[in-house]
Amino acid sequence: MVDQELLERALRLDADARRELRDALDDSLPVEITPELAALLDDRLAEATAHPEEGVLWAEVRDRMRAKVAQATKSA
Repeated sequence: MVDQELLERALRLDADARRELRDALDDSLPVEITPELAALLDDRLAEATAHPEEGVLWAEVRDRMRAKVAQATKSA
């Protein structure tokens, strides 16, 4: 059960502080990786290692995702 007073205090934080709190809480939880996810990650790592020239820089991926979010926001 969530402590309602604690939740209300957290919701009064500005957006950046709430994100920081969310990340801290998320980091405090154990990572749960299923065997299926572990296999998928192993396959992706092997593929990336075998073909590094096919990789995409994080900045490029981030920019594409931001553009998609911006477009979806305009459409909504």
